Amino acid sequence: MSPPLVLLTGFGPFVDVDLNPSGEVVRSLVAEPPDGVELAGGVLPVSVERVPAAYDALLEAAPRAPDVLLALGVHPGPEFRLERRARVELTSAKLDNDGRAVAGIRLEGEPERATTLELERLESALREAGAKTTRISDDAGGFVCERTYHHVLGCAHELGVPGLFLHVPPAAEMGVEEQRGVVARFLLALGELK
Repeated sequence: MSPPLVLLTGFGPFVDVDLNPSGEVVRSLVAEPPDGVELAGGVLPVSVERVPAAYDALLEAAPRAPDVLLALGVHPGPEFRLERRARVELTSAKLDNDGRAVAGIRLEGEPERATTLELERLESALREAGAKTTRISDDAGGFVCERTYHHVLGCAHELGVPGLFLHVPPAAEMGVEEQRGVVARFLLALGELK
């Protein structure tokens, strides 16, 4: 039996984030996956307009249909944050990397999409994986992360698999190598959902 395949994505630098640990962790793990899970994916553009097509291209390039979709992004807080839902309206005052203001953009689809995963159980798995602080959140940030999560949950629904967005802390709060270890161990817990 083949190991579970997780489509794993993150982001590169944006606005005032010169080093985005989400993208660095994804690059490292996709190049060298932990034993017990197969990974496909890559780094997405910090662009509200371009992210859906970029995500779909990574999904299409996967060797087979993924068993789980996991998207990573960075947020300013010190904790690993499991996102429960993605809203349809973007609210952030930040500009994306294309210079586009995202506040007020309304996405197509349901007013809100939510993960089907039991986040309380996954929060425990995150702590066991080495996350010092964790939180379950109902606010994916209103920026490109929220836009991406809305798309990821739509893809997950179409594929009949679980989808999840995990916000990681800035590199100043926890280094990329340490975050890589946490995410690698967390992937094994996610892979058991297959």
